[in-house]
Amino acid sequence: SRIQSCTCIKSSFSLERSHGSTGRISSGCAVAQKGTEHQHLSQRTFRFQGKAHMSSSTPPPTADIEFAKLKVQRTARPLPKCPDDQLGFGKVITDHMLKVQWTAAQGWGAPEICPAGPVGLHPFAHVFHYAIECYEGMKAYVDKDGQTRMFRPEMNMKRFNDSSSRLCLPNFNGGELLECIKELLRVDREWIPTKRGYSMYLRPVIFSTTPWLGLTQCSEAMILVLMSPVGPYFKSGFVPIKLSVDAKYIRAWPGGTGNIKYGGNYGSTVISQKNAAKGGASQSLYVYDVDEFVTEAGTMNIFFLWTNTEGVKELVTPTLADGTILPGVTRQSVIDLAIEWGECTVAEKMLPFAEVAAAFERGEVWEIFGTGTAAVVQPVGTIMYRDKIFSVPEAAFQPGSFQLRLTNELYGIQYGEIPHPWSIVL
Repeated sequence: SRIQSCTCIKSSFSLERSHGSTGRISSGCAVAQKGTEHQHLSQRTFRFQGKAHMSSSTPPPTADIEFAKLKVQRTARPLPKCPDDQLGFGKVITDHMLKVQWTAAQGWGAPEICPAGPVGLHPFAHVFHYAIECYEGMKAYVDKDGQTRMFRPEMNMKRFNDSSSRLCLPNFNGGELLECIKELLRVDREWIPTKRGYSMYLRPVIFSTTPWLGLTQCSEAMILVLMSPVGPYFKSGFVPIKLSVDAKYIRAWPGGTGNIKYGGNYGSTVISQKNAAKGGASQSLYVYDVDEFVTEAGTMNIFFLWTNTEGVKELVTPTLADGTILPGVTRQSVIDLAIEWGECTVAEKMLPFAEVAAAFERGEVWEIFGTGTAAVVQPVGTIMYRDKIFSVPEAAFQPGSFQLRLTNELYGIQYGEIPHPWSIVL
């Protein structure tokens, strides 16, 4: 046996940038020389008879994210702030962002809060070609005493790590990253809207920056945390929307990525949303398989409050078991509150749309609503299915309805009006 020529070939790339420049890419190829070839074999992957092998020595541990190493570089050119009443969703960026870089050899570098702006990447970066990225969505609020609060952020950190694992992106210490995020909120504290119903939306995103056109495991990655002050997701407020059932464009399927916050789950649904809008609907209700199992509504988890065939009042949402449903933070909070209130049973199960249609035919559907970080609780008034239109009773949108009380409870917790361990004060 012999080691193939060009034993260890690693392309190294550097991107030199100055403020306002377009950047210049330089590349090089470091090839192991005969005189030094053997002394480095224990430190690298090498190819033997065409197959990849690792040396028997244990690689040194790599660094994790550490809040203690956080560096802060404040902007010299603050951006103009938008009045709260003019805020939409995700159109305004704050002055600063959090950035952490990772390499397979070194692990996570020192986290850095820096002025928000363009990020330079090699054009071969995996994220551009193979969509190796995932993200989170979370919010921060200002309470009546001027304190900044977050809502169950530890759940976001766990899901962020779970999503990363599924895409073979590097894991990280979620608690340490969360402390860095809190500091980012402190730095841009003046950007957080104070009006009730308004908040600071945070978008942590991790992606592979591996500069190689080959589809390989990630060797370089980056985390960015971006922030945007936002108003209500649906400008109409607590007004019911119309859903259109879509069995053609499938959002997720068993064994896929429906249970992680992967960008590909959402970008591929734009065509469905476009078609729904043409038919007069606000969002699509995604179903799959011959049984048309209900999954999600647009970017939201979906809930049905009805009386089941056994005469029991029940809150139903699709199960996480088949891997097609995102484990939403608001979804879990609604389940937890419903169980605590004890007004109905709570069921997480496979839900064929035929079961939804049958409940409408019996006249026993009381409320339908979507949940998510952006929308919180969004009432649904109508579902269009083929040539049928199913309507929810008007009582579902009146004071005292289950979903309205859920909305008030969640808002109360998020803004610190209702003391609760889910609300974390910075």
